[in-house]
Amino acid sequence: MSRIAYRTLWAIGCVLLAACSFPGSVRPTVKIGLSAPFEGRYRDLGYEVLYAVRLAVRERNAAGGIAGRYLVEFVALNDFNEPQEAVIQARKMAVDAKVLGVLGGWSPEVAQAAGAEYDRLGLAFLAPPVDFTTPQGPVTPDAAFADAYRILSGDAPPGPAAVWAYDAANRLLDALDAAAQGGNRPDRATVQTLLESHPPE
Repeated sequence: MSRIAYRTLWAIGCVLLAACSFPGSVRPTVKIGLSAPFEGRYRDLGYEVLYAVRLAVRERNAAGGIAGRYLVEFVALNDFNEPQEAVIQARKMAVDAKVLGVLGGWSPEVAQAAGAEYDRLGLAFLAPPVDFTTPQGPVTPDAAFADAYRILSGDAPPGPAAVWAYDAANRLLDALDAAAQGGNRPDRATVQTLLESHPPE
């Protein structure tokens, strides 16, 4: 083999090697879930909270993710705001071991049914303290949040459910971050314990 051919093969090999992903070169991921109505009567509510949770995840990843070691993925499943469907979606969430907590339960009936199933499955579940399927009073969200939300939502302003979902998603992400401190991989039991020991103000 000529020296030129050898150098050419060597250069090609270096390029291919550089394109490979070595173990540890891509950060591992953890996930949070959202169970909400994305079809039917409460579709608008579902998309309102979807934009809020998506924004919280994007901001967390932009800030370095969880403990600077994990990126966050977001799983959203349609529960139609129906108790039995929410239970089915809870079981689907639980199958994915990377899902460490879920937001949902936008009406009391759905929150109660889903909450019992998430408890049985050992998966953290955050549900709002009010019924967001009924009209709520106006809110004045933080200006930076409102501006970022409008970009994702196509200029729709954030309502009360969006404000709650954004805050709850960040609370869940904070629990994941705390669970990952000290080099530990966050797990469901630790996340659940941290959420229980730090209730919302």
